[in-house]
Amino acid sequence: MLSRVEFEIACKAFIAAGRPDSPAAEAAKGWAWNEHPSVPNLGFLSRTVLHFRRSRSSSTDVLPTDVGTEESLNEEDDAGTASAPETLVSRQYVVYSATFQVPAFYFTVHDPKGTPLPLIDLIQTSLFHPFAFEHTKMTSFGLTRPASSFPLLSQGDHPTLGTPCWYLHPCETANAVDELMSELDCEGYAEDMRLARWLEMWFVVLGTAVNARG
Repeated sequence: MLSRVEFEIACKAFIAAGRPDSPAAEAAKGWAWNEHPSVPNLGFLSRTVLHFRRSRSSSTDVLPTDVGTEESLNEEDDAGTASAPETLVSRQYVVYSATFQVPAFYFTVHDPKGTPLPLIDLIQTSLFHPFAFEHTKMTSFGLTRPASSFPLLSQGDHPTLGTPCWYLHPCETANAVDELMSELDCEGYAEDMRLARWLEMWFVVLGTAVNARG
């Protein structure tokens, strides 16, 4: 876990290092640090990247609950198959979760007209790996795995900007990153570089679900 100050140090060191041999080198492209205009220690990383829709035929085992009938899904599937590929704009953020004391991935995805994508379309974009949401249940507000206490993907306001976003729940992040860090030899690292390595491993964990390349 990281303190808010450590999170800021990690982000700035991560950007400054720009390690081409890093396991998260591709994921690091395009990120910039943003200071809060008036409140210290509320900064975050952000970037804008382009994505596209996948056909529904390549979707994984996501079970709809209250998002419509099977018939409506089939109609949308036909419409998606007939339409031409379109470029989607994703605004992405790495922010500090005060509750879980780890970074959290927040994002938005808009179509060419600037309309935010609904969840059922969002999970069909190239932002996510095709297998990312296997065996999840869908509601109007997010995706949940069976027997999980928290939604895997949910809606919420950006912690600093206060704007509506989607986010991946960070509840299991610390354990996953710490396990990867235990396999690295960081002895002799300065504190800022150790924290930068921690953030690199966080991007590795994020990359199991998100196509984090710039």
